[in-house]
Amino acid sequence: MKIKICGLSREEDITMANLYKPHFIGFVFYPPSRRYVTPQKAAELKKLLHSGIKAVGVFVNGEISLIESLCSQGIIDMVQLHGDEDEEYMIRLKEVIQKPIIKAVRVKNAEEILAAEALPCEYLLLDTFHERNYGGSGETFDHRIIPPIKKPYFLAGGLNASNIGKAGRTCNPFAFDVSSGCETQGYKDEMKFMGVVALAKLL
Repeated sequence: MKIKICGLSREEDITMANLYKPHFIGFVFYPPSRRYVTPQKAAELKKLLHSGIKAVGVFVNGEISLIESLCSQGIIDMVQLHGDEDEEYMIRLKEVIQKPIIKAVRVKNAEEILAAEALPCEYLLLDTFHERNYGGSGETFDHRIIPPIKKPYFLAGGLNASNIGKAGRTCNPFAFDVSSGCETQGYKDEMKFMGVVALAKLL
């Protein structure tokens, strides 16, 4: 199983990634998030990242011009849309970038997942619904409501070393997406980081 560790913001985080080699890492370009990084900081961190690890830029209703700039500079390899971006937005985005798009769905029911599958994106990301939060709540949702879908998806929401095994057996995602599940007091913890990456690769 593939795994993405999201919310990297320090050189120490990149060191962990280079050592344990998740398939993807995430830079959050959403200022209200405590994991936010500036484009300049992300550029510095990407230079330190092992070339075999894909960097995903996470945006919430972001300006298309910013996303295009980050892609064209090679700072990010994939785009994750975690806000209210619709089909029209994605079509406009695809006119200026050639990178794969991940569309996040804050899951309330199976119908919303099926509707999102029809969007012009390469992947979905299924996360826990929270009325006033665009993600990163650290809470899980009932994975049994995920319907059979053909589009590959990342599974997010409260995942950690104690529950990704069960999650993988329940719904068999393309990849896990972990952030707070490998942190201690708001910072990436090397033992937790190593643990979730190793477990995911065993599944």
